[in-house]
Amino acid sequence: MAELRLDYQGIGEILRSDALQDDVRDAAERIAALARAEGHRVASGSPVPIDVFDDPGSDRAGATVAIQHPSGVGLQAHHGILTKAAEAIGLEPEGLET
Repeated sequence: MAELRLDYQGIGEILRSDALQDDVRDAAERIAALARAEGHRVASGSPVPIDVFDDPGSDRAGATVAIQHPSGVGLQAHHGILTKAAEAIGLEPEGLET
């Protein structure tokens, strides 16, 4: 049987690549759009602000989808708007165990 060797340097280059960062950002934008489409509003009647930030680590591409409002934690906890949006695009979000 042949020996399998991982090219860790090559894997690292892919994880830090601009192409992967673009794909991760695109997925984050899709999640944000789906969450916004749920139509949640703050007390003033304005849509709940949901933003996307590039958030790469030193070793990989990354993005953050954030509900930029004090009610954001409650919206996520009660309605799971970010979790449902991530699942809708085929991701399997993981978080704190309850």
